Amino acid sequence: MERIVAIQVLTALLAVVIAWHWFSYRRSRGRTWSSLWGAFTATAVSMLFVVAGALGYRLEGGVPFTIAAAWSGTVLWPEIWVGIGVALIAIYLWYRGLRSLRRSPWQGATPGGQHRP
Repeated sequence: MERIVAIQVLTALLAVVIAWHWFSYRRSRGRTWSSLWGAFTATAVSMLFVVAGALGYRLEGGVPFTIAAAWSGTVLWPEIWVGIGVALIAIYLWYRGLRSLRRSPWQGATPGGQHRP
């Protein structure tokens, strides 16, 4: 019985994530697939891992920053390396996202919709 409830909860959670993504994609006219969205997310994740690793906090299950056993008291190099790896991905996504802004189809458009010569 517990397994069925877990599957139902997982299915409901997946349905909510899919519906939210569809809603945000439709509302943003497709801009959620932009590299800038990934760049913002990767930057935040990299900062989380680097800071947590430098402070000695193990990112494990549970409520963050309330579990006394999660604080190790030493620098956690694996978390810092994960943060650096994600930062490299963020740099690439920032590069692609900022380049796409220069080539934006909305650039140079007038309020009436015609492009300037």
